[in-house]
Formats: sequence, C-alpha cells, structure tokens
Amino acid sequence: MRARTPMRLLLILLAGTFAFLLVVPVAVLRGPPSISRAADGGPAVVATVAVGSSPTGVAVNPTTNRIYVANWGSNNVSIIDGASNTVVASVAVGTHPRGVAVDPSTNRVYVADYGGNTVSVIDGTSNAVVASVAVGSTPYGVAVNPSTNRVYATNHSSSTVSVIDGASNAVVATVAVGSNPEGVAVNPSTNRIYVANQGGGVSVIDGASDTVAASVAVGGSPEGVAVNPSTNRAYVANFWDNNVSVIDGASDTVAASVAVGSAPLGVAFNPTPNRIYVTNVGSSNVSIIDGASNTVVASVPVGGNPQGVAANPTTNRIYVTNMGDHTVSVIQDLPIPTPTRPPGVGGKVMLPPAAIAAESRASAEESGWSAGAYAALAVALSAAFAALGVRRWYPRRRCHNPRDK
Repeated sequence: MRARTPMRLLLILLAGTFAFLLVVPVAVLRGPPSISRAADGGPAVVATVAVGSSPTGVAVNPTTNRIYVANWGSNNVSIIDGASNTVVASVAVGTHPRGVAVDPSTNRVYVADYGGNTVSVIDGTSNAVVASVAVGSTPYGVAVNPSTNRVYATNHSSSTVSVIDGASNAVVATVAVGSNPEGVAVNPSTNRIYVANQGGGVSVIDGASDTVAASVAVGGSPEGVAVNPSTNRAYVANFWDNNVSVIDGASDTVAASVAVGSAPLGVAFNPTPNRIYVTNVGSSNVSIIDGASNTVVASVPVGGNPQGVAANPTTNRIYVTNMGDHTVSVIQDLPIPTPTRPPGVGGKVMLPPAAIAAESRASAEESGWSAGAYAALAVALSAAFAALGVRRWYPRRRCHNPRDK
C-alpha cells in the first residue's frame, strides 16, 4: 500500500471535515431552523399552508409538484407549489367540493362537487375548468386510472359510482355499490376499483366490465381507501372502529387489521418507503403504517379536524388538509436507510449514495443554508474526494452495491 504523505493526510482531514459539515446538522451552524423536524429525525410537519375555507380532499401531481386542495366552504381549489409551499392559484369550481384526484399523464384534475352533483375538470396547465360532468347525487370521492383514462366518482346519496371517460368527459357507466359510498381508489395493475361504503363494506369493481366483482366486509363506517399496486393490497380506514383494514386483492379478504388514532378518515399510500398515511379526525394526527409489517411506526400531530391526505413519492412529502384550521400540513417523511456493511470493503460501513444525498440536502435545508452554499460545499467535497482517489478504497470489483455494478 502506498504511504500516505503529509499532503495526503491533510486532504483526508479536509475531506472528513467537509463530509461532517455536509451530512451532520451541527447545532452551531443551524441558527434558527427554517423548518420543524422530529428530535429523532423521524417524520414531522415542516410547513403549514393557509388555503381556502374548510379544506377536505387533496391530491398531488408528482410530475409538476403541484398539490390540489378542495375547499368545501369557499367552493374553490387551492393550488400549492410543492417547492415553495405557497398557494400559486385558486380555481372556482362547483358547490361544496369534496374529493379531488389527478391524472399525471394528462395533467387533468378532477373535483367532486358534493353540492352541485358534478365533477369539475381542471386543466393543470392553464388552471382553468375545462368541463363540468353531471354525475349522481352528492358525489363524494373521486379516483383516476391513468392506464385506462377512466375516472370514478362515488355518489353518496344515490349509492352508485359514475364512470367517466377522461377523453370525452362523459359518463360511460353507472355502477350500483354499497350504501353511501365515500372513498375510492384504483389499482391500475389489476384494473380493480375499491369503494368504501360508509353504510358497510368495500365494493370491488372490475374496471373492464364495470360490474361489482366482490364485496369485502371490513370495520365500522369505512371512509377512506388507498391501494398499493405492487403488493395488491388495499387499505381502508374504519371511522368507528379506529383501525385500518388491510385487504388482500388476490383473495378479496381482510389480511390484517391495524389500530390507529381516533376516528380515522383519509388514507394515502407512498410507494417510496412503502408507507400508509391515515388522518385521525378525533386525535388530530396522522398515523403512519409500515406496509411490510402492518404496524404503526409513527404518529404526527397536525391541525384541527384533519380530513384528506396525499403523498408525493418523488419528494417524500405528505399533505394533510385541516378542515378546522383552514390549512394544509406538510409532513416530511424521509426514512434514513440503515447503514449496511457490504462484504469485501475492509469493514467500512457504507450508506447508499441516494441516502447520503437526501440527508445532506435535508441537513442543509434545516440549517437555513442557501442552495448556492449547498452547491459550493458539495463541489468542494467532490473535489476533495476526487483528489484522494476514494474509489481505490472501495474497489469496483469487490463492492456489492448495485449502483457500482
């Protein structure tokens, strides 16, 4: 092994110092934090955004990083820029908008107007209503299948689901389901639609035939529902039983029941960490469920009377509408991967590069560093490591990290 010269040792010291400052948030560098984070580095509310009156439903377009909030009291939709956490537009829709869904492939936003018996269609580029589709009585929830360009609206009072063709903005089918349907979610992989009926049970619609293929008994007063297409699992919030039913999509049976907070209502799924987010109206918090173990791994306090919830898998940010506070809570959920010890690297512990980059940016943001300062520090660190020839310490032929194949 080549002897380390004094200059090389100095470079090692400088590189270590840069890495420490970049990855570890040091108290003396933080100053007044610009965001709030949990003491253990877990999920926490990082911003609170004022929106319209009595917000209910919420949906995310991960492609544009725009968040759409249905405001029941002010009859409009607030559009939040996910980068700045500010409202950039407000779009008037029908009476008492309740549910909202986004089709990222067409950049169209669908809003269930509970009081107007319509679904408003918003063009995400112009932020203008381009169509109003008449559906059943008191539409409550709405979901999109981007694979088929079909939109599903639950009609609470008429106990039906309206199927809308996204290309023509016309109702092409009406499906009778259980009593007082509310939440709805789509599994695009199986073309199955899950409808939570407040009167009891979950109706499973076959998207190909627009017929009910199964009915699944769950807990009391099921409200919200979300789907994990990869595992073919559906998650249903049972308002009266304070739990979430986990439905196996292959057998249409309940595979597990997870206790959450008081009066759970909204449900969202985030594929990045395989987590499910549940708003609890009675306890004013969000329960976070690990999809692998079906256990609650965290509980995050939010605003008053939380209703809808949506996740952006690209940024790992979760958006919760607080009906009582007229706000949206923004939760940052960025699990830190457990350090691994790959064979053949001299016993050194290595973090995945993506984890290092994500944590570095989070540390910089929390410390109040500007983007320019972060970039300058990153360049300096890269130059220092390049000078050291770091790749020699982790030979490509011996590293089992998939990124280094």
